[in-house]
Amino acid sequence: METEIVYIYNLLLIILYSTALSISLVNAFKEERKSRKTFFCVLSIYFVVFILDNSVISMTELISSFASEYNQSFQGTSFIKTTFFLVNNFCQLWLISSISHSKIKRWEYMIVVGIFLFMLLPIQQSSSWRTYLYYLPNQLWLFYLGAKALYSYYNKRLEPKYKKYLKKIGLLAIVFSFLILMEDSIIIFTVDQYSMFHTNIINRNVSENLFSISLCFLSIYYFLNDAPLFTSSHSNSKSYNQSFIYSFCQDYRLTEREQQICQLLLEQKHNQEIAEELFLSIGTVKTHIHNIYIKTDVKKRAELFSLYNNYLYAHS
Repeated sequence: METEIVYIYNLLLIILYSTALSISLVNAFKEERKSRKTFFCVLSIYFVVFILDNSVISMTELISSFASEYNQSFQGTSFIKTTFFLVNNFCQLWLISSISHSKIKRWEYMIVVGIFLFMLLPIQQSSSWRTYLYYLPNQLWLFYLGAKALYSYYNKRLEPKYKKYLKKIGLLAIVFSFLILMEDSIIIFTVDQYSMFHTNIINRNVSENLFSISLCFLSIYYFLNDAPLFTSSHSNSKSYNQSFIYSFCQDYRLTEREQQICQLLLEQKHNQEIAEELFLSIGTVKTHIHNIYIKTDVKKRAELFSLYNNYLYAHS
């Protein structure tokens, strides 16, 4: 009966991961913008790692001969599992940096590679502490990424949609980094009997599963609500332009009224049209336009259009 439960549990996980992967791939193939296509591709790789990792774990749980050989390979350090962690850590870093519109720093790359190399250190003799240290850097890294997401949420001027997901991801990462670490501490130091399992360092972590499940549901929610699959190209283009205009205005610290006028300027509307649409006087519109020119360091509309087009090119 226990074997059947484990099999069903793994099957349900694979179905969920595959669903999230399929939706992500569909969006990647239909997306025309390079930046968003890349984002969906990296997200898809992230879900592929979920599927592969859980498949290997399920095989160690259900096939005893495979478990014995797998757990003793590489002197107790699984190269396959370590590679999963490497790809997983990089994808998490890249996705959070992309959502927060921040560049990945060189030292962050170095930490990801450093964790990978540390995990590859051979184990001459299995011990609880060595197994614990094998997993520990990844939980510390997850906590850092959660803190990075929350820092961007509170300190960066971003579109509300981005900030919403940064907050959710940040809280999930921080909470589950603690839960995963606590579960590892209990399982490794209390439950595992190394005299029985020898070099078995591949343990299923339920908290880690719950974290991946939460991310899958969050991504599915995003695709169904903030990146719908079935929208017209005109609607997509309009949403795309509005998103970049908002980011453009935020970067140049325009006020709410200046943002409204800037958007109408970029739509090539004349001062009189802007005044009528916003119920303002011509003098007020001209004053706001003058302030926009000062903040963006341009002198005329043609320069503003050129500045915005360069911004689009740099961020798309």
